[in-house]
Amino acid sequence: MVVDSSYQHLISWNYSGTSFIVCNVLEFSRDVLPKHFKHNNFSSFVRQLNMYGFHKVNKSPRGSRTLAENQVWEFSHPKFLRDSPDLLEDIKRRTVETEAQRRENSDLYAQMQLMQMQQADLLRQITSVHDGMRELARKQAIQQQMMKNVLEFMKQNQQQMS
Repeated sequence: MVVDSSYQHLISWNYSGTSFIVCNVLEFSRDVLPKHFKHNNFSSFVRQLNMYGFHKVNKSPRGSRTLAENQVWEFSHPKFLRDSPDLLEDIKRRTVETEAQRRENSDLYAQMQLMQMQQADLLRQITSVHDGMRELARKQAIQQQMMKNVLEFMKQNQQQMS
């Protein structure tokens, strides 16, 4: 589609050849898609691109709306480059996650959550121990000062008695 000169006004490479641009979505959907797919639905085309690892290059500001015939969509894939047909064989459809993989991922997620809870509990325990040590150090300093005071008092009493 991208290299077909009869569609150049609807789909073409960007300047650098690292992505392709679709202009006038309505006309593209009506005239180009049915010749290459069993549908003329642009959303389905985008979904297919996503399944093969293509990403939309966001050009329009978020929330802006334009008429479909004025919309410009740009898509890129690291292996879809102008003048590099040898890379096309590396573009593969993403595999669907199996039930076993989903269960394993769920188990891993649960284990990760448990480890995060245990980590938070350990951090609380460390904070508590740290606070306790600070309190002990404060009490020790007070006791040392009291011992110095007692020794000083005893020294003064002994001098007065002599």
